[in-house]
Amino acid sequence: MKRKALIIFCDNTESGFLSGPSVDNTNLRNYLTSYCGGDWYDKEIESLHNPTIQKVRNAINLMTNTDYSFVVFSGHGWINTDEDNTQYLEVADGDISINELITDADRQTILIDACRGFLSPLMESFEKGLSGAVRTYSSTTSTRTLFNSLVLKAEEGISVMYSASENESSVDSKKGGAYIYSVIAVCRNWFINNKTANYLTIKNAHDLAIPFMKTKFITKQKPVMTTEKRMRYFPFAVKFNQS
Repeated sequence: MKRKALIIFCDNTESGFLSGPSVDNTNLRNYLTSYCGGDWYDKEIESLHNPTIQKVRNAINLMTNTDYSFVVFSGHGWINTDEDNTQYLEVADGDISINELITDADRQTILIDACRGFLSPLMESFEKGLSGAVRTYSSTTSTRTLFNSLVLKAEEGISVMYSASENESSVDSKKGGAYIYSVIAVCRNWFINNKTANYLTIKNAHDLAIPFMKTKFITKQKPVMTTEKRMRYFPFAVKFNQS
């Protein structure tokens, strides 16, 4: 199975500096290349720091002939009420629609850690306002094959994970975005403490991250996922258990 990941992290765009995105990039790369994250190869992951719109488009175009794509955005964002509440993301030279993060892979996960406030560009003139590697955990066998098999068992389609509901802001911190930090944390906890299951799906990780986030951050944001009539979700954490 051919897999590719793209992490877009924007900490210095028009709406101002953010301390979390660079931490998110580091944490995500460490997590994905760990056994818990599915043992991705470094060469399968591309990170874009404050890219232009064209650089994002070029990176998405290069993710062709891929069975599974995982695209993450960390930075400022907003919802365009003039385009049926489409999520937009702020990069170096403007804004890009979430629709442009869709690859041609049959199976895809998109994770957005950004604000989701409502804005109407046509109605008003506005100024947008919007650690350590897990590989140290003991394991003797790569989890790549397990991760691949679980991806392929899931139905084709696109799953989207949002750090907040519509018209909500997302917490940024020195630990990273509250949502991304929490998703990784609950997966690490599961990897250490779980003794029976072999995987945690993106839906499991999302559901566990919500109460965890409330204990670690002062926030009222309510993360959501796109509604899908899906029997099997893509994996987010994997491990080998004896039982």
